[in-house]
Order: sequence, then C-alpha cells, then structure tokens
Amino acid sequence: MAPRPERRKSTLGAAHPIEHQNNQVPVEEKHEAAGPLAGPKDQAHSASQAQEERAASAATPRSVNKSGKAQPKGAFYADEDVLERIRAAWFHTPTTAAEREASFSDFLREAALERMQRREKTYNGGDPFPFVPSGRIARGRR
Repeated sequence: MAPRPERRKSTLGAAHPIEHQNNQVPVEEKHEAAGPLAGPKDQAHSASQAQEERAASAATPRSVNKSGKAQPKGAFYADEDVLERIRAAWFHTPTTAAEREASFSDFLREAALERMQRREKTYNGGDPFPFVPSGRIARGRR
C-alpha cells in the first residue's frame, strides 16, 4: 500500500485578515507623506488632527465596500422580536415598490438619516450637530 500523499498547504494559511486591513495606509496619509502645501502651523495642526482621526478609526470596526474603501460601521441593540419585525418590514416590501431599498443596510441607514434630519431641524435649526468621535459614545444599553 502506497503512503498517503503529503498534505498541501494553503498560501493563505498564515494570512491574518485584520492585520492585513490595519497595515494598509489610508489615502489621506499617503498624501500627507508626500508633503502638504500648508505652512508650519497648519502642518502641526493637520498632523495632530490626522493622529486623532487614526485613533478614532482604529476603535471603529470597518467593513470594506466593492471599491476597496473602508466604511465605518454602526450597530445598535434591540430585542430579538423588534429586530425580526424590522428585518421583516424590509424583506416583505415588494421589490417593485418605489420605497424598497436595495439592501437591508440601506433600509437601516435611510431610517436613521430621516430621524437625524428631523432632530437637526427640531433641535439645531436644521444645521448638522458638532462632530462626536465614535469612542465618545458609551456602548451597550443604558
């Protein structure tokens, strides 16, 4: 009886998907490395601002879209029956209906955008609220 053939090894075996994503240099950093055209004061400000953005983005889970760009990810918690109703509302909307979004993510994003615009109009005169980094908002239920 012939011995078993040697097991083939994948070239992807040592690859780590998260480390690979973290090692990629964002487009903004590539431009900064090439040398910005701003003065010394602006360079110091933009360097500290870029460092803060990198720190904030490291704490934010990201997914990659078809064009290869990272997208910030948002999530929320709800009871299972509420989540089932939300999912069912999108799924059972006929695809021929003008209000049917292309994906469930689009459905959730549109719902959040409507609520955001309503609050901006009510509480901030229709202007966007000041920026809040993702690490500043406490996670979980209150």
